[in-house]
Amino acid sequence: MQQPNENNPHRAQTDGVRFTVPCYFARLLWQYVDSLPVQGIQLSSALYFHIRQNAGDCRVACVQTGPEYRHQWEIQLFNKTDILPDEIVVGTFGDRQIMCLPEELPDLQQRYGQVT
Repeated sequence: MQQPNENNPHRAQTDGVRFTVPCYFARLLWQYVDSLPVQGIQLSSALYFHIRQNAGDCRVACVQTGPEYRHQWEIQLFNKTDILPDEIVVGTFGDRQIMCLPEELPDLQQRYGQVT
């Protein structure tokens, strides 16, 4: 895992995210996560970002359970050749948030314990 550019010791992203998600999109998701408490939304242990893409048009749905939250929005990607994964997860492990791909989550849970 590598720390994102913001040098926040409480945040990391897995190699899977680092190699498949453009930096601008990862930063966009981190900013979105940061905005939720400001809007009065309590974060759960895992946020799931479901992504549907058609060239440069992108629809993102953020879903969490306990407390339940759903929101979706559409954006234009900077580069119509960027191919995003279908899903990205931000899991909370203690005081650390890790952005990962869904298939990486079981390994993180084994290493750090269940998302808290």
